Amino acid sequence: MKRATRISHAFDLGAVREAYRLARFSDAAGQLDAAEAELRPSFPADAALLRARIYLLPGTPMYDPAAALGYLSERVGRFSSKAARAEAALLEGAALVRLNDQRAAAASFKTVATLVTRGDPLELELAYWRALSLWIARKLDAAERAALELAERVEGKLVPYVQVLRGFIAASRGDVMTQGAIMLEALREVRGSQSAETIMWALIASQIAFLARDLPSTALRDAAYAEIDAVPWTPDLDQFRFAMLQAIGWRYALEGDYFNAFRRLKESSAAAPSDAWRTLALCDRAYLATCLGERRWAEQELSDARELAARVEWNALDGEERFALSMLAELCAPHDPALALSYVARYKAVGKRYALHLVARGDRRVDAFEAYAFGIVQMALGNRSEAARLLREAWNVYAAIGYDWQAGRTARALGDLTGDAIWRKRAAEKLVAYPRSWLVTPPGATPQADPPEAEKLTPAQRAVYDLLLQGLSTAEIAKVRARSEFTVRNHIKAIFKTFNVNSRPALLVRAGLRRGG
Repeated sequence: MKRATRISHAFDLGAVREAYRLARFSDAAGQLDAAEAELRPSFPADAALLRARIYLLPGTPMYDPAAALGYLSERVGRFSSKAARAEAALLEGAALVRLNDQRAAAASFKTVATLVTRGDPLELELAYWRALSLWIARKLDAAERAALELAERVEGKLVPYVQVLRGFIAASRGDVMTQGAIMLEALREVRGSQSAETIMWALIASQIAFLARDLPSTALRDAAYAEIDAVPWTPDLDQFRFAMLQAIGWRYALEGDYFNAFRRLKESSAAAPSDAWRTLALCDRAYLATCLGERRWAEQELSDARELAARVEWNALDGEERFALSMLAELCAPHDPALALSYVARYKAVGKRYALHLVARGDRRVDAFEAYAFGIVQMALGNRSEAARLLREAWNVYAAIGYDWQAGRTARALGDLTGDAIWRKRAAEKLVAYPRSWLVTPPGATPQADPPEAEKLTPAQRAVYDLLLQGLSTAEIAKVRARSEFTVRNHIKAIFKTFNVNSRPALLVRAGLRRGG
């Protein structure tokens, strides 16, 4: 009895909650498990519920929704308060959502609804999980209505959760520019909050980096560059840090800054949370080295990637790290088509099952990524019609959602395959925002200089100018830049004045002529 009393006095649940907030989940779980071993059956319900929450953190080493269900089922009988029983039912529902058992989750949520009143923190969290389950089920209209209604009611640490969900819904609709604007708003929220959870900061920053890699947005790029060194990373956030470093490395490459591109990609390899992710990092470096004509370096990176891939149990994985197999296929195709086909077969054998927390699930961007890689493989095999079909499939997605460099790269491949000048023209149009990348300027060549008028623009005007060259509307630019349309129109007027033009077509002609386009 004295032993239990001494331990209970030493156990500081407040300190454990702070460790949770700061994303030191392994430390928090260790303290909770040690305390429960000593205090059972008097282990506090609040502490047990916090331990269950640690099992429900996607992207961390502790993530295991099935374990959360088992943990709760063994302990819920000891919860005497209505609030504790309500939270346990909520967490059970959340775990079932992750496990794709929507019917059982709905039953758990119904139980929660009988135990809470409108406006209670648990009632708001219940509304969030119901909206999230609608998004996972791809009931996008219902999910969006629920998220927008919830956004009017929430406050505090739940705000960025709802913002991120709204961004995911926009991405599922293919509106990644809106997602970018929402993510920048969410970043300002977590940066300005003393109570924000570090895992949300990491998640938002990594999503911004993904978008900065694929969208010609200076606002997203600048935010990604700033946040990679600002987020207070912990070992439990390695997967988020890996993803962010990988995306930033590619953004540097697209800007022709290959020193920082390789530096960040090397850091991503060091941060990789598993051999599968490390394989993907090595593929990135092999791909970029190939594009830059560094043959020996590319061969070494590819050899290391293949050796590491052979040790991975790919069938046991359900995350984006499996994309390494499609990259291996693409990289091997030019010199060993048979080997490339073996990676294609292995990738397809794994199937399209993705962990439900991943945006990749049901995302057209994933289909485009696969179609491009397998199209390149079919080109190497000489299957021209199949290659053209796959590459057109990738083009249609990338062009529709505004992933310009991916669309430009795909159009170039189609131009090489078909000899059709229209594809080369489309490639040039899509790559105009990346004049210093390997896709436009061969290694060692001098990139086209910016028009002298562009040098006179302010940073804000230059950001709008770059988006105008992409053909974005005023409303779209406002979303990407997270500014009002009134502000964007004022920038456009200033840009027109600087270039001595009075219309967008005239601006495009002037800029295109000066760039040799």
